[in-house]
Amino acid sequence: MRTTLGLVLLGYLVITAPVAAQSGHPGGGAWRVALTVGTSTFNGAAAGANESGEGQVFRPYRPTMVGVGLSYGRDRGRLALVAKYGQPGLGFRGVANQGTEDATGLLIVAENAFHLATVTASAGTRLVKLRGGPVLRSSIGVTLERWSAPGTPTRTLVGPEAGLGLEFALSGSLLATMEGELGFTAGSPFQAGDLPEGFRLRSTWRRTLQAGVALKL
Repeated sequence: MRTTLGLVLLGYLVITAPVAAQSGHPGGGAWRVALTVGTSTFNGAAAGANESGEGQVFRPYRPTMVGVGLSYGRDRGRLALVAKYGQPGLGFRGVANQGTEDATGLLIVAENAFHLATVTASAGTRLVKLRGGPVLRSSIGVTLERWSAPGTPTRTLVGPEAGLGLEFALSGSLLATMEGELGFTAGSPFQAGDLPEGFRLRSTWRRTLQAGVALKL
């Protein structure tokens, strides 16, 4: 219940905060359309141990995420809606053999094991304009994730996301962006029945680094 109420409150802030921030600008704001490409890494998702008690994990593995976004607002406050798609692999990390001194151990990856589609609604604001022109921006929002794989039910997860990025003016109405994002879901993209015995589902952290271009309309 607390998680649901928190997400509702966060969604309310995402919708209302930028509108309030721009109420003093009767002329409205500017529309922007953006294309992005980046890589996500995941922590959590599923964990267990081998017969010797040494830790093992399953997690989604480093998808390339391609996105398209639409935003509205001025520099002081901006609403954005971004859709992304990628194909994460399935990564297993454990120990290579019993008694090894390698703490990170063996890594096995099955490429393109999942289809991942995300939609993020966020509110952003300008923090500071740096010397030479780049603008440092922050954002906070809510992300819906849809995970699917052959032979398994589709999994839907919702969680908060925060971002920090630089925006550069290229020429005219064209902008370049570099961003880092941190997202969290209380659930795992895996199904309990798909995991080996002894593994448990865990909450999942997602880190994304991406670059893109945006066009002011």
